[in-house]
Amino acid sequence: MTRSQQILSGVHLRRGEALWVLAAHSYAVLVPLIVCFAVVDNWTFVSSTTDNPFLFFAAACLLAAGGAFEVAQNTIDNWYLTEETASAKGAGLCDFLFYWFVTAGQALIAVAIAGDNPWVVAIAAVGVLAVPPLYFTSGAYFAALGVVTLLTMVVAADAFGDPVVFLQFLMVGATLYFFEALMRTGAQVLHGFTAIAASSGVWFLVWAISNGASGLSSSWGSLVVASVVVVAVGLALWPRLMRLPSSKQVTMLATS
Repeated sequence: MTRSQQILSGVHLRRGEALWVLAAHSYAVLVPLIVCFAVVDNWTFVSSTTDNPFLFFAAACLLAAGGAFEVAQNTIDNWYLTEETASAKGAGLCDFLFYWFVTAGQALIAVAIAGDNPWVVAIAAVGVLAVPPLYFTSGAYFAALGVVTLLTMVVAADAFGDPVVFLQFLMVGATLYFFEALMRTGAQVLHGFTAIAASSGVWFLVWAISNGASGLSSSWGSLVVASVVVVAVGLALWPRLMRLPSSKQVTMLATS
């Protein structure tokens, strides 16, 4: 068996599904790096409104590393998700490292923005330190990530003057939406949508930085309208998603 065949034999998806899911995870690993470009492009504004802008670069690396650990866990799980797999509702070392690194990345963004506030540093630190004991005792480790992410949104909205960062809640909701549909149907194409939704929240941080540097700000009304539209579309699509057929578990090698 060639090296390529060895790699493909570990992907238990049909070729089309595999290419889509792998592309989505490549995006998830790389998309945090847009924060670096946004900070560099708006350096004067960012350096004047945040405590330590250099920490954004470290935060982006942590988020990207978290995405890489998720790729590793999916590889261990052969890219076919069920409730028992660590990439879904089970547990695994790389899955733990994914949550820990992503939580640390979000915490570092909060500290980069408002590290001069001891309360921000304290909440960020507690959130990061809480992940290991919560994960290994089947606690609500995702709650630690949620608290730190909310902290990041609050300090970013205050520093950059644009509440658009709160649209990250839509990405959280979309992640849960596609993940639940995946678990109910077994349609592995939804894995790709889950990965994209889970990793796309950084776009709203970049949007806030860009708007702040340009002296612009999104209105709360527009955010409410956008949220209502997204929720309505999600509700309308749900019955269609529930009719998606379960994917057969085959090796990509067999369908190449």
